[in-house]
Amino acid sequence: MPGLVVVCAIAFASQWATSATNRYGAAAAVLAILVSGRTPRLLPPDLLAAATGLWVCVTLFWAADFDAATRMGYLYGTACVIFIAVRHVVRTRLALFAVGYAFLAGCVATTVKLIDNPIPNSLKARDSVLDFSIRYGIEGVNYNYTAYSLAAGVALAGILLLLRPSTKIEMLGIAAAAAVLFWGVILTGTRGALIAIVVGLGYLLLSTVAARLARALAVVVVPIVLIGVPLGLYRLLGSEMLWLDGYFAGRATGDLSGRLYIWPYALSSWGESPLLGIGPGMLTATGDLQVGAHNLLLSVGNDLGLIGVLLYAGVLTFALVGPFRHPTPTCFRVAGVFLVSQTPIWLTGHWEVSPVCFVALALVSVTPLALRSPVAENDPKTAPPHAARTVGRVGAWPHPVGRP
Repeated sequence: MPGLVVVCAIAFASQWATSATNRYGAAAAVLAILVSGRTPRLLPPDLLAAATGLWVCVTLFWAADFDAATRMGYLYGTACVIFIAVRHVVRTRLALFAVGYAFLAGCVATTVKLIDNPIPNSLKARDSVLDFSIRYGIEGVNYNYTAYSLAAGVALAGILLLLRPSTKIEMLGIAAAAAVLFWGVILTGTRGALIAIVVGLGYLLLSTVAARLARALAVVVVPIVLIGVPLGLYRLLGSEMLWLDGYFAGRATGDLSGRLYIWPYALSSWGESPLLGIGPGMLTATGDLQVGAHNLLLSVGNDLGLIGVLLYAGVLTFALVGPFRHPTPTCFRVAGVFLVSQTPIWLTGHWEVSPVCFVALALVSVTPLALRSPVAENDPKTAPPHAARTVGRVGAWPHPVGRP
């Protein structure tokens, strides 16, 4: 129980207190593991996350600016340790929902702060709700990061609804929270976050009427997009991407807010050291443009090289492969909603070291375990072999061990 309390605090603070989480999140995650009283599980996602953190430490040796690289490397390490801690502690349905609710509470608190005391990027007020030229944010926090966090909250709300909470009051509360978070995303005016919510909802509907097509979209199309677009596919899709850029009122830039210039530069920078990378944060700290890649693949590639990309991709892959392969259809829908909704953010933003993302990823990764494990968190027993087959519908539970 103490470990669960600490993990819930991390989930809440990842949105509510971003800077504090970045600073103390690693220590809190280690504490959660130590006080849980459990032996760590040496499963592929956890081992790969640990290996990623160790590789980040190695890359510091050839970074041009050691201090800047250390700061960025610490954020990578924090994200990895938080991921491991959440997976270590959350092993039951009860724990999964507890952390999920703490996550949503942090998102709602952040949205209330955004609505109550917004920091606009202009002295003018919006002429309409969808006037995205006027953006609202929270003092000291990047506009986009706030929006991405709230979009992740909307996705997690959808995931919790898929898992069928115990009561109708919980379901209504989750739906209401999602609506509040969506309003917060609109206030920020961040296009990537809005698109993330739309495509996540679209995937949820598609998975209801065409499960096989939805599964193929998630496991085949999404990786192609995440890899292909930053490596040059954006040139072939230029007209479509520019149309999308101009679709949002007041935010048309003609170059995806500079990304069509940043991506080739970031790719060229990565080419200088393709295997090892140039060091965490060095593209921003020492690059000619003094700006990040705004793309997951190019950011990790520059920071950690191809070795780091493979380790990072391994964490994502092995975290999601369990839910995708689980016989319960809900599990693949949960994983698909997360993967598809995060794709626009990974494609155009800086989300590679976000504790918000790694908490949500960890929760999704343990969905199958939580669905088939006993409700009592500290029960050392496991469900009988036929348990997975008895979960015919979401929320159905196998009989406890030793009972008919």
